[in-house]
Amino acid sequence: MLSELLSTERVRVPLGSHSKADLLRELVTLALRDRDVSEETIGGVLAAVVMREATMSTAMGGGLAVPHGRTDLVPEVYLAAGLAEGVSDYASPDGAPVRAIFLVLTPVEASGAHVKVLARIARILHHADSREALFRSRSAEEFVGVIRRSEGIRQAQAS
Repeated sequence: MLSELLSTERVRVPLGSHSKADLLRELVTLALRDRDVSEETIGGVLAAVVMREATMSTAMGGGLAVPHGRTDLVPEVYLAAGLAEGVSDYASPDGAPVRAIFLVLTPVEASGAHVKVLARIARILHHADSREALFRSRSAEEFVGVIRRSEGIRQAQAS
């Protein structure tokens, strides 16, 4: 469940960055915030995310982006998220500005977990009601609450 990986401490509403590069750094720092990591480690994790982003933009359209990276600088899955305003250089296939961003970090050997987390994010955000509720969030608590409710609804529908 995303809500198990995404605590309010790893969500920022709104994110403070206004460029894609600054936004990715802010999210990496947010994801690793409860770990005692060096600036070198943050830089290494950020490099993995930027390298992945260079192959293809992770902006999905509809105001959503899911940057991600796989690196052995993280021992387990880390997730960070937030709402952005005014990040004009984050290329989106439909031209819509990126508003909700989820950063996924996983160890290199955890490809199964990596794919599962990305699929869970996509499943929730595929629904317009969940996306719009995220966009309306005014705090980290509201943002995480939307994820929890969406997971509960989608889980109930699958049963």
